[in-house]
Amino acid sequence: MNKTAIQRLEFDKVLVLLSEYAMSDAAKKRAKELLPIQDEKKIRRWLNETTEACKIIETSSSIPVHSLHGVEQLVALVDKGYLITPEQFGFLGAFLDSVKKIKKFMMKQEYHAPTISSYAYSLYELSELADEISRCIRNNRVDDYASKSLTKIRNKAGALEEKIKAKLAQIMKTSSSYLQEQVVSMRNGRYVVPVKNEYKRKFSGTILDQSSSGLTVYMEPSELNKLQDELAFLKVEEELEVQKILGILTEMTANYKQELLLNIEGMISYDFIFAKAKLSKVMRGNEVQLRPDEGYQIINARHPLLGENAVPLNVTLGRDYQALVITGPNTGGKTVTIKTIGLLAMMVQSGLHIPADHSSCFCIINDIFVDIGDHQSIEHSLSTFSSHIRNVIDILKQSREDTLIILDEIGSGTDPREGMGLAIAILEALYHSGAMIVATTHYSEIKEFAEKASGFQNGSMDFDIETLQPLYMLIIGKGGESRAFAIAQTLGMPEEIITRATEISYDQPRGEIMINPSISTREPARIKKPIQKGNQSVINYQIGDAVWVPHLQTKGIVVLKPNSMGEMELFVKGEKLILNHKRVKPFIEAKELYPDAYDLNQVFDNKEDRKKKKMMNRKHVEGLTIDYPEE
Repeated sequence: MNKTAIQRLEFDKVLVLLSEYAMSDAAKKRAKELLPIQDEKKIRRWLNETTEACKIIETSSSIPVHSLHGVEQLVALVDKGYLITPEQFGFLGAFLDSVKKIKKFMMKQEYHAPTISSYAYSLYELSELADEISRCIRNNRVDDYASKSLTKIRNKAGALEEKIKAKLAQIMKTSSSYLQEQVVSMRNGRYVVPVKNEYKRKFSGTILDQSSSGLTVYMEPSELNKLQDELAFLKVEEELEVQKILGILTEMTANYKQELLLNIEGMISYDFIFAKAKLSKVMRGNEVQLRPDEGYQIINARHPLLGENAVPLNVTLGRDYQALVITGPNTGGKTVTIKTIGLLAMMVQSGLHIPADHSSCFCIINDIFVDIGDHQSIEHSLSTFSSHIRNVIDILKQSREDTLIILDEIGSGTDPREGMGLAIAILEALYHSGAMIVATTHYSEIKEFAEKASGFQNGSMDFDIETLQPLYMLIIGKGGESRAFAIAQTLGMPEEIITRATEISYDQPRGEIMINPSISTREPARIKKPIQKGNQSVINYQIGDAVWVPHLQTKGIVVLKPNSMGEMELFVKGEKLILNHKRVKPFIEAKELYPDAYDLNQVFDNKEDRKKKKMMNRKHVEGLTIDYPEE
């Protein structure tokens, strides 16, 4: 999947967290480089590996996974003329011991973890090599008994050193007046004593060094010269024998290089698998259901980086509808919600458990394309809007079936009317490409579009108007409101300002949102042609027309057409209201609502007028009249 989506959805942060639970550098690297895949069989295997590892962790507190410290480099160089050091053999011996332990451990887990326990059969214990290293190397040095020759040499050297130390003790005692202090030290691998500079000609020996002040010279006593020459020769013999032993061990190790490489790979795999299990436990994750062609059904999910404080998310996509448009106030959690959907999809296709119910279902997608956040480019002098549009253009080029498109605040950053129109057009184009879409917006027109268009669904972030706090809960099937007026009123904004703001906001003429017929099963409302009256443009409403009353957020039926002042009578929620024509919007014409020759007066006349009409229809009644308001 593309790197932009990985970064914008913070999948890379999840991988960093995953790497922290691995022990070896190789497993940490594998964790950080993990990418979502599309192979259904492999995804299922990866998810199952994580599940089995979780079961093992539940019953075992310690997993014998080795950190591989020093082992990988050693094995890589073993057949290239490189002589392995005793310390490195110590690392290798510890590694082989871990291989033996984890193989034994995993074979006992066949009941709980049949898949990952079977991987242990590909590990090689290499007992011969392990035993030889154990015999020859101890405490990071070649052991005295690694060979008979080394044993003999070190025994002779030890006896000689004891003899030298005895003579030194005697010299220190008999020549104490010549010495600067009663201390024996070494220079160039030979024992020396500190002689005062003024006595250097009286002390029998060879000067090997002197102090920085020149007051002390370090001399090898003449009595020790022959003994120390013999000891130096034994040290050379010892080193040659040590090199010989290390060479034999190195050659033996080289013979097992392929087996060692397989062991290293096996240990890295176990390290990585158990790192996934540890992450799952920390996140309280679950293996979810993989349904390749059935969209998403996400149940009680949380953003994996927010922990237990995250409000559970419940959402479906790609099932009953293909596109979800989420509206609601700022800081209400819209961006976190859409990031969560994309991030969880990436995690599932990477074989990771997610913090959601086990019954959640995920499809397999080929890619995720994202436009989230401020992409302002200083280098190219692009505005935030321009940068967003360039990103969306790239997304439009790549959008297709089996992709997920995530757009945050689509169409924002420019003139609201043009931004709204552009946003709807983009959503339509993406819908036609076959992609699944999740988008957030502040535009109420897009909410209306999503309500009418087939394949689209509205969602909103819940908000507590009393506490002025977002509830971070997604509600499907309901578009959200900006809540600006309600929040301002709760905070103490004067009532007259709220009233005036409402008039300004909802009395401005707005065009009807037209739905592209190719993606809508609903017939769009026809826009009525305005008629000219003086300098005013009045829409030619007819009795029975359905209109939308924005400030009441409900529908009404025209009872009486607008008069010369533009005032019209409406039937709204069982009551008659007088409103100016500017305060309503066309919705559905009467001829689409009622059968031909239907007498609308029978619907809207009051009871008294209906009685009068009935009497007039039978006979003439002197003085009986019915008054109608002037149009």
